[in-house]
Amino acid sequence: MRKTIFITFSLLLILILAACSESKTSTKKEMSDKEKQEEIVKVINEDIAQISKYEVEANQILASVSGENFKNDKELYDVLVNQVIPLYDKVVKGAKEIDPKTKELKTQTDKMEKASLIYQEALLLEKEALEKQDKSLIEKSNEKGLQYQEAIKEYHEGMEKLTKKYDIDYEPTPLN
Repeated sequence: MRKTIFITFSLLLILILAACSESKTSTKKEMSDKEKQEEIVKVINEDIAQISKYEVEANQILASVSGENFKNDKELYDVLVNQVIPLYDKVVKGAKEIDPKTKELKTQTDKMEKASLIYQEALLLEKEALEKQDKSLIEKSNEKGLQYQEAIKEYHEGMEKLTKKYDIDYEPTPLN
C-alpha cells in the first residue's frame, strides 16, 4: 500500500513538474521571422511614418526662415519657439513611445530616439543662442546638427540591414 501511494505521488509530481516546465518554455517562445517582419513593417508604416511627418514639417518650417531665407533673428526665434521646437517635441515623444518586441528593431528605434534627442538639443541651443546673442552657442548647435546627421545615418544604415534581412522594402524619408 505504501509503495502504491509513493509511486502514485511520484507520478503525480512528475506530471505537475512537466506541465510547469512546458508552460515556461511556451511563454518564452521566440517570435517567428514572419511575426518579426510584420512588427517591423507596422512600426515603419505607422510609428516612424508619423514621426517622419513631424520631422519633415519642422525642417521645412525652419528652412523657411533660415539659410537663404533668413531675414532677422526675431523671425527665426519666433518660428523656432512657436513652431519648430513644439513639432520636434512630437518627434522625440513619438520616438520614445515606440516599444517593439523584436530586439533587433528595438536596437534601431533606440538609435532613432538618440538621434532625435541630439537634434532637439541642437534646436534648444539655437534658441538659447538667439536669446543671448551668443555665437559660441550657435557653433555648439551646429556641432549637434552634425552629430545628429551621423546618428541618423547610423540609424538608417541599421534599418536597411534589418529590413533586408526580413525581405522588406525600406526607403528613408528625405527631410526636405
